[in-house]
Amino acid sequence: MKKIMALLMMALLLCCAFSGMVVANEEGEMVAVAEEGEKVVKISGDDWGYPTPFAHYPRGPGYIRMSFMFDTLTWKDEDRVIPWLADSWSASYDAKIWTFYLHRGVKWSDGEPFTADDVKFTFDYVKEHPQQLNYDEQNVDHVEIMDPYTVSIHLKESRPAFIEDVTGSIPIIPEHIWKDVDEPGKYRDDDAVIGTGPLKLVEYVPEQGYYEYEANTECFKGHPIIDLFISREVSNDAIALKAGDIDVASFWGKEIVAKEEFENDPDFEIITGPSWWVRKLYFNCEKYPTNIKEFRHALAYGIDREGFVKNVMHDGAIVANTGIIHPDSKWYKDDLPGYEYNNVTANKMLDELNFTDTDGNGVRNYPGGEDIEFVLFANTIMNAKDEAEYIHENLEKIGIKTEVRMMSSKEIDPILNTGEFNIAISGHGAIVQPRKLYTFYSYKNDEYNELYEKQLKTTKEDVRKECVGDMQTIIADDLPVYALYHPLMWEVYNPDKLDTWFYTKDGIAVGIPIAQNKLIFLFDPWRYDANEDGIIDESEVDDATQDYDDGKITSEQLDMVSNLYYP
Repeated sequence: MKKIMALLMMALLLCCAFSGMVVANEEGEMVAVAEEGEKVVKISGDDWGYPTPFAHYPRGPGYIRMSFMFDTLTWKDEDRVIPWLADSWSASYDAKIWTFYLHRGVKWSDGEPFTADDVKFTFDYVKEHPQQLNYDEQNVDHVEIMDPYTVSIHLKESRPAFIEDVTGSIPIIPEHIWKDVDEPGKYRDDDAVIGTGPLKLVEYVPEQGYYEYEANTECFKGHPIIDLFISREVSNDAIALKAGDIDVASFWGKEIVAKEEFENDPDFEIITGPSWWVRKLYFNCEKYPTNIKEFRHALAYGIDREGFVKNVMHDGAIVANTGIIHPDSKWYKDDLPGYEYNNVTANKMLDELNFTDTDGNGVRNYPGGEDIEFVLFANTIMNAKDEAEYIHENLEKIGIKTEVRMMSSKEIDPILNTGEFNIAISGHGAIVQPRKLYTFYSYKNDEYNELYEKQLKTTKEDVRKECVGDMQTIIADDLPVYALYHPLMWEVYNPDKLDTWFYTKDGIAVGIPIAQNKLIFLFDPWRYDANEDGIIDESEVDDATQDYDDGKITSEQLDMVSNLYYP
């Protein structure tokens, strides 16, 4: 029977070889069959939800898959904020009114025109129906349409970083589709994925983490340089990459061992990123005994973070900033307490709290005599079982018993949000800038919240840096979470399939540390070394001309480079 199925599948594949169809292979997995001459790029990935602004899973990979289709007013290239749906913008002196001059001629992927009405509709709509990531949308008082291609966004309070924090993150949606949608999180019609971005969704199979996109040939930023883009689950990224089943793979942290397999392989190239990500030990600050700050400090002293990085991460990470923000960020504050590994200090602090081993079984007891034992919930992201076992062993040495329980992000996040835990290991990105306390779950601190609000409103960067430094000091001292490490990241890819991969400075949108910025699908004229004003000199135009002569770029792309040259 298996041979018959294989023969039938082979026949089907042959019949479809030039049809651009999607079929299922013998194992029931989705397989895209490209038309002759089509450029197909395949990556590995999981299911991160239906890729609309309201239905994707609220973590970075979910946002990324949505962003391929939905655009924002501004965006980021490798180094800086760039115009996108808005060609330019201006702000009032107090940063409360932001005016955007929209790009003309943009069309939604169903052919309808994009106008200022869609921008106003989006900001009005998300007040009642928040999108999956937080964009400070409730600070928008109203949006005023000046003309079909000009809008002014009036804020309730000053936001000097509005461009970085909001307009480069909130996806604009088409009014003609979403105006009658009352439950956007459940909306799954084909129209739900109509956008202005470089790709269009062809197929989504959540059970297989399968996403297939095709080029949006009418994209206002030009014809994408690929025809099909596919993300799907594979059992082993390194093996799949070597076999050609995928064309690019992301490795991070302890996966440095897998990355090293490709370092001397001429068929692959590697880029390195700082990750803007942190692994943390979460404490429930409302549940006894982790609601005691000194108890949290004691556990921190009992965890060998340097040994963790060396022995568990194989030096594929750096010891984390206890104030959370990544050391490469301009907001990073140095010299915060690190709780350097010291079991003598840990044991002394626990003894002083009257958590002693009263029955001699090696486990400390509560004052009432019961053993101190926690379930150590751990997120399976980055295969964290080894990490959890390391923490388990560290805490065992100071008399704290734990039971490791592994869970996916979808399983562990509700537990963290509802407070049904004492300690847990998880992590997240977007640590390049100050964040609200929502990432710390059970922890509340009015001083931190006041500093956060103050730094949002101030137009003086030195004042903002002082506020953000004080915020980090509060977290490092109160220790609602103990930051363990910041992983390094690597993108390993076959350059013959696509060679435009890059890590975005300060992360994509709100700080997502993934090397899948949608600019990889588009021709970037700024790669010819434009200066800070976006101007290219004559020698770069000569280089582009030579690339055109060599067949590396099209005449349209040569024109794009030439248009950036001003003698």
